[in-house]
Amino acid sequence: QDDIAFIPITTGFIRVFGSTYLGNLTIKVSDVSKVDETQESIRSLLIERHKKEDFMVRNMASILEMATSTQNTFTLLLGTIAAISLLVGGIGVMNIMLVSVTERTREIGIRMATGARRSDILMQFNIEAVIVCSIGGVLGVVSGFAAGMVLKASGMSVIFSVAPAVLAFSSAFCTGMVFGYLPARKAARLEPVMSLASE
Repeated sequence: QDDIAFIPITTGFIRVFGSTYLGNLTIKVSDVSKVDETQESIRSLLIERHKKEDFMVRNMASILEMATSTQNTFTLLLGTIAAISLLVGGIGVMNIMLVSVTERTREIGIRMATGARRSDILMQFNIEAVIVCSIGGVLGVVSGFAAGMVLKASGMSVIFSVAPAVLAFSSAFCTGMVFGYLPARKAARLEPVMSLASE
């Protein structure tokens, strides 16, 4: 591709940049092991020329470290948001299941009266909570994949990976198990006689 033009530095200063000094300078070393040594030599030379340190010298290692730090901060932020979302979603599922237990008290009583054990009731409501959360997990993964496809179609670089999808679904599954236990235990502890008498 023909999109680069080399011009004399003086011409660039006068006709292109409208400046009389260099704003930045990129230097490539032939030996990677001498990056720090070269950086210090450049710094000393510039201090000698400028008589003061009115510049900044950075190498790729420092830039990479800065980028890594930014990425870690961003990852921590996203992780915190995800944890809060899981907590709020889990509490929502727990409340829904508690309401379901209250509305189905008579059904629970009939099941117990016809031979269902407390462990059966516990498992039933726990499974229901897991199914609700798993459906949410599947919808979340599909929505994320669709959003990624839209971004990719718009020209952004998007990398699809199986690990985040598995992690998201596993988190939803575990949320159902953890937050569905309390309503399931409440349902399992209902007395059959009292349950049958409820309206």
